[in-house]
Amino acid sequence: MSDISIPGVTASKYKTDELIKGLMKAERVPRDRADADLTSYKKQQSAWRDVNQLSTKLRDSARSLFSYDNPFSEKNATSTNERAVTATVSREALDQTFRVAISQIAQADSFLSAEIPANGQVAAGTYDFSVGDSKISVSWKGGSFRQFVDALNRRSNGILRASLVKVTDSTQAVLIESLKTGAKERLQFGGDALAFAVQNGIIKKNDSTAVTTDKTSATVAPSSTDAITFSQTARASKGLTLEYEVTVDQKTADEPNTAPEAGPDTGDPGGISYGGISVSNASPEIAMPTIAPPVKSEPITDNNALSLRSSKGVAIPLPAIPDGAGRTTVSVPLAEYGDVNSLVINNRNTDRTVTVENVRLFDPKAAGEYAPVNPVSVAQDAVIKYEGITITRPTNDIEDLVPGVTINLHEPTDKTETISVKPDTEPAKEAIIAMVANYNRVLAEINILTQNKPEIIDEIEYFTPDEKKAEQEKLGMMFGDTTLSGIKASLQRIASNAYTPGDQGKLTMLSQLGISTKSSAGSALESSRMRGYLEIDEKKLDEALKGGIKDVKALFGYDTDGDLIIDAGVGKSLDGAITPYVQTGGIFALRTSGLDTKITATQKKIAQLDTQLADKESELKAKYGQMEGTLNSLQNQSNSISNFSKQNSN
Repeated sequence: MSDISIPGVTASKYKTDELIKGLMKAERVPRDRADADLTSYKKQQSAWRDVNQLSTKLRDSARSLFSYDNPFSEKNATSTNERAVTATVSREALDQTFRVAISQIAQADSFLSAEIPANGQVAAGTYDFSVGDSKISVSWKGGSFRQFVDALNRRSNGILRASLVKVTDSTQAVLIESLKTGAKERLQFGGDALAFAVQNGIIKKNDSTAVTTDKTSATVAPSSTDAITFSQTARASKGLTLEYEVTVDQKTADEPNTAPEAGPDTGDPGGISYGGISVSNASPEIAMPTIAPPVKSEPITDNNALSLRSSKGVAIPLPAIPDGAGRTTVSVPLAEYGDVNSLVINNRNTDRTVTVENVRLFDPKAAGEYAPVNPVSVAQDAVIKYEGITITRPTNDIEDLVPGVTINLHEPTDKTETISVKPDTEPAKEAIIAMVANYNRVLAEINILTQNKPEIIDEIEYFTPDEKKAEQEKLGMMFGDTTLSGIKASLQRIASNAYTPGDQGKLTMLSQLGISTKSSAGSALESSRMRGYLEIDEKKLDEALKGGIKDVKALFGYDTDGDLIIDAGVGKSLDGAITPYVQTGGIFALRTSGLDTKITATQKKIAQLDTQLADKESELKAKYGQMEGTLNSLQNQSNSISNFSKQNSN
């Protein structure tokens, strides 16, 4: 029995394993063919999905050029002083230029305390803070300044912020700042917070001597002078502000002069009566010279009617009165004018009356009865001149002045700055380049799938080595496919067609933007240019966008029948051509779903063939095993007879 061979366990001296492999190789031919078909179906399905994905990108980029959010409506704002004033614009903003001068920017209260010990403590209590109409209250159980600052920030609700500033190794300072700008958003302390602020040198009692005026208003007729006297000299060191309202009233036109009389009235000449007979004296005839009407002189107009009188008696001019009717509020920081003692109105106008009302002097740093000791900044409104008109706003981002434009203030200006709103061509340029890139990528994929030319892949420079290897496996995979040939022809026709936007634009072809195949340029043609790829002359594109962005917009999408729906143009045509292929249930989806059916059927067929092959191989192994057993048995019998014969011979 030692010579018995078990197939698959011991080596067969009859080489039955090789015989079985040879027989099974022939049996596996249908299975190998089905496996090759399955691999081919999967590669085709992957290729169709790639084409679908690339075509979808092309459709989306083409659609973006004529949709509501198209890039041709983007605007850009530039400023002659970006450091002081900038602007952000929406698509609805009009192309325009306007002038802005910033007198002051909006600020929030920010108060710094005196130096306090680093290991100081904040007593327990109820600490109330308010910023304008907003209030917060913190119930504090006592602790360090760090703990108090953290608790205040947790409860601040976006109203204020506190922080600690290290001054020396043993001292620190508390900074409490409002988070709301504007003159009405003053930071105030209440409850135990008031005593805390006073004790730590954040605020102090407003003990500055109030400077009042002998009157709060004055109306000055043409060619007249008046003055509003201060109760005492307003010192520049006090940092007071003078505020007043000024109005200019134009004198109405004079009534027309009546014709002068011929002479003076000499009265009744009288007469005499006697015996019923009356005799009247004759009126005297006095020749009077003709008097010419007075010549009316030209009116004098002078807007520099207001000034401050210094303590030395010198008149310091105040800002000129703005032209136009209406009342104007003016705030003047007296620190810029030195020590002054009165407001002088010298109305040199001959036909205007100047009225100054609501005159007051105040400390802008003070909030009620208290003023900050070390103010980092004080709450104030932004004050600007927009086209010569004084505008006041509580914020530095002014949205309600110019439609579609937000003016962002950063710092005061020394002169009038100009902000220009113009079309932003960069988004449009990028969108057009993206559309062309997606167009070329779709054509490249179709060329690779439908042609068996390795140079098609080699001439595409933007492929990575891995992408080139992957594309080489697709080369010629769908040679002669009519679906791909049809979409390629449609794309090339759309790119070369002429369009007629009518009065909506002067451009009719992509070549006018510098976008073309250039296949007709010169006699020595490059093979890559014959494949339909688009090229961009960037300089020509820039010129077209700057010369008329509305014309470029109309080329990619315009309304032909006035129903406010885009129905023609390059972008619209590309969208219409590609959508039937890439939409849900479209042509590409049908091709991939058809391959799904083939893949499923082939996988089932392979499973059946695998079962049949396994059964066949088992059957062959059993048969050849029996054959080997029989042969071994016969061999053993032959050996026994041979041995028996040898023994008899001996």
